[in-house]
Amino acid sequence: MNSLACLTRRFLQASYCLWALVPLPSSAKIYSFIAFIALRVIWILYFSYMLSRGIGFLYSAKKVISAFVGTFLFLGNNVVGLLLIFESILKRNVHYHLDTLRLQSELLLQRLGMSRGRRIVSFRLLLLISLQLVCDAVRTWANHKSSINPIHGLSMPMIWLLRMRYIQMLQHVMDLNQRSVQLRCSLLALASGNDLWQPYGLQECRQLQTLRLSYERIFECYEAFSDCYGWGILGLQLITGFEFISNAYWMLEAWMSANIVIVVFIYNAATTLSMGSLIIALFWYGDAGAENGRQIGCLISKLIKPLASKRYNNLVCEFSLQTLHQRFVITAKDFFSLNLHLLSSMFAAVVTYLVILIQFMFAESTLRVKDN
Repeated sequence: MNSLACLTRRFLQASYCLWALVPLPSSAKIYSFIAFIALRVIWILYFSYMLSRGIGFLYSAKKVISAFVGTFLFLGNNVVGLLLIFESILKRNVHYHLDTLRLQSELLLQRLGMSRGRRIVSFRLLLLISLQLVCDAVRTWANHKSSINPIHGLSMPMIWLLRMRYIQMLQHVMDLNQRSVQLRCSLLALASGNDLWQPYGLQECRQLQTLRLSYERIFECYEAFSDCYGWGILGLQLITGFEFISNAYWMLEAWMSANIVIVVFIYNAATTLSMGSLIIALFWYGDAGAENGRQIGCLISKLIKPLASKRYNNLVCEFSLQTLHQRFVITAKDFFSLNLHLLSSMFAAVVTYLVILIQFMFAESTLRVKDN
């Protein structure tokens, strides 16, 4: 592993610990266990305080639709943040099982001489984090110019906890994608050198068995990932989808108002860009993993040898059936799967909701003109 990947992983692991997104350590490590418990207590107290503030805002925002929506969004972010903290506690065994499976798949790929791609993953994650920092700098500047959000600074830890969960999931998904790409390349090399009318060699059979086991471990990683982060994915997609729609509407409202408030437009645009980039990245790499699995399944048929033994051809058929039934798919507790088709449906729903909200906005402005 090169220095960039090593430093990035250490930095991200420390960040996950700080935001209480990793499972509790063993109770045998007493000092670490106490520190992790104390950190979670601090986060729970923080979210409890933020919820009390949000409920107070809710009572004072009854007559203003934008304030009511913003308060509801704020409360939703708090609830999802608490969900993520409790998920990291309750899914401790699944998390450790996922780490074990990832280690096993890595060792199998090393036997095939495939262990590259970590530098690309680290660079892309750093680029995404840098984008979040730039968006926060723009939002802070806009909020300083015109007090748009009274709790902008106070809510920043909560926002970054949600973002770091996205980064954490993206790191796992991108890592699994790299492993499936490595498996596909190794399988492609084996298929390209395959001569149908030559008897198989013992080395080919062993390599095929290693490839099959690698595929099985990667599939088990996908299943463990969905089990470990499923509820968090569901909560994050619901609240970030609502936030995306709300900020897009506020952008249009600021742009179409009589006195264009460019600072408000910039603030909401930066918020939309920061959360939208995380959603798109997660769905993009989730779909890429499924595509890698389909391509691996298409390559299996090229490994059949008419002159090979029954054992070899049975192994090829078993591998082919395995790719049909064991798909590289990330699910949110069977509610939905992460793919580009769902992402396009979400964007279509966003456009529909925005059209409805704009119609209400015009109807409200027309009613005000008539009243005057």
